[in-house]
Amino acid sequence: MLTRCFRTFLDGSKHPLPHGRGSVLQRVVPSCLLPMAACVMFCGSVKAQDANDLSGVEARIRAVSRFVDVGRAVWVEFSLVNTTDRTITLSVPGGAGGTLDKEMGLPFPHIFSGEGAGAGISIVNLNDNSSRANLMDYARPANPARIILAPRASVGQVVDLLKFYPTVLRVPGRYRVTWSPYGGRLTSNPITLDIAPLQQAEIHTDYGILTLRFYYDDAPQSVANFLELAREGFYNGTPIHVTPGHFILCGDPVGDGTGIRRDGRKIPPEFNQRPHQKGSVSMALLEDDPNSASCQFFICNTRHADWDGRYTVFAQLVGDASFVTLDQIMNVPLDAAGAPVETLRIRSVRLTNLRPEWADLASVPGAESIQTTSK
Repeated sequence: MLTRCFRTFLDGSKHPLPHGRGSVLQRVVPSCLLPMAACVMFCGSVKAQDANDLSGVEARIRAVSRFVDVGRAVWVEFSLVNTTDRTITLSVPGGAGGTLDKEMGLPFPHIFSGEGAGAGISIVNLNDNSSRANLMDYARPANPARIILAPRASVGQVVDLLKFYPTVLRVPGRYRVTWSPYGGRLTSNPITLDIAPLQQAEIHTDYGILTLRFYYDDAPQSVANFLELAREGFYNGTPIHVTPGHFILCGDPVGDGTGIRRDGRKIPPEFNQRPHQKGSVSMALLEDDPNSASCQFFICNTRHADWDGRYTVFAQLVGDASFVTLDQIMNVPLDAAGAPVETLRIRSVRLTNLRPEWADLASVPGAESIQTTSK
């Protein structure tokens, strides 16, 4: 049954907070992408550092979205950063050093300036540790231009890797991507990409089905955590707690508000701009610990603006039937202690693929639905 904290009010507010033991949290400024302050000068009369000296240059990559639907563009940002107070000239190995037009951005010859079949881009399938990155649909010019990075400047380019590595990235899987330009003299940070049909979850209860549509881009780690636990059958048979009028709390394997994942792993906060409204699905937290998200989640029954930016919203109920089910659960009679007179549980969780209008997922490898059922 619920601990007292689930049914109490905090600081005279009109509603309790959905946490494991006590109140949450500090407000965290939502993350945002800052535009690169690219200050790139193209070679000509500018006097620059030796083109062979790459000390102080960092290669960085960033996935625009970690989760990518099968067959969709795989956008990755490549950037070079001058961390020094001097001007640095960058030349493609084997190039004589031509000139550039006035168009800004990191030129493709510099992106694909590494070694091997992948031209410096390594794409490893983490499911079997295979690496089959072969650059396609690109021919390096005979005289690739140099670029000159001003002190503390950066230059970048967002590239659809699916266009250049289609034989690898059209296959569903989890991939680790690294970038080693200039003949391998620089190495970037690794990034992880999940190429798979995007999914939604159907939570089956005795009162109907709650269908969750995930916010893959806003809370990728929280979404991945839920999907992993659902596939394992973790949520099957776990209780549903009701705080009348406000929310239902789900996913506690212990049943008293203290349950966590079996491996003890915590999920970092991914506070975002999504509002807490009816049907919002967020990660539950322990008191004063924004890093305590694990397996428990709550579904709002009404708008709670004061929770925005304090909990990670990672999904939203969709479909009229889901809201009918939520209303029926919220209206279950309670006993004198405030607990439902009957035991409410998640019976099963079923993951189904979202079928895009542009593709027939029946023909995509690995596009089968997954169902876990309580015994």
